[in-house]
Amino acid sequence: MEMCSSTMPPRVKQRAVIKFSTAEKVTPTEIHCPLKAVYSDNAVDRSTVNLWVIKCCVCQPGKAIIGGETHSGRPITATDDKNRKNINDLIQNDQRITQKRIANHIGMSRIE
Repeated sequence: MEMCSSTMPPRVKQRAVIKFSTAEKVTPTEIHCPLKAVYSDNAVDRSTVNLWVIKCCVCQPGKAIIGGETHSGRPITATDDKNRKNINDLIQNDQRITQKRIANHIGMSRIE
């Protein structure tokens, strides 16, 4: 086992307990009580337990994400140096340019 339990973040440990307990058909309330006893103020809320139980039930067995996996989202290239330079050049040429026009010019769907 590569990752020692003492180096795992508390939320990841709790998520693993929730995943295991869900597989054992333990209710969210019954899961939350021992978590609160062990982690006290660092325990996740009961609503968080409910959400994670739902995710574990919806996912195929063995497929629920516990932690450390990548998530989908905006690609890193959205903020690469080339796009930064293009945006800075556009703003320098027309300081009244809108975000929508910048996004259209560089081929992005939106700018936040």
